[in-house]
Amino acid sequence: MTAPTDPKTIAEKLCQFARTNFLADGVEFNEHSPLAEVGIDSFALMELLLCSERTFGIRVPESHLTRTNLVSVATLASCISELARANPSVSTARE
Repeated sequence: MTAPTDPKTIAEKLCQFARTNFLADGVEFNEHSPLAEVGIDSFALMELLLCSERTFGIRVPESHLTRTNLVSVATLASCISELARANPSVSTARE
């Protein structure tokens, strides 16, 4: 099985991970929520990146760790999607 390339699918999984692991109950959060505004700090962001690597088999290189790509889960998911499309032979970590 190859890594998903649909940014919406990737965003859903990352949002679920963030809700389960970082966000307090009652915090309004969706894929377009600015990460900094919902309290996701640099440590939580690293956990999201590790989640991406474990779940999708996609490692986000340092060159892609830009403010633009890390604004929200949606922008991160788009980045991961582009990386997956660029390397279609990557298989998911959890098949």
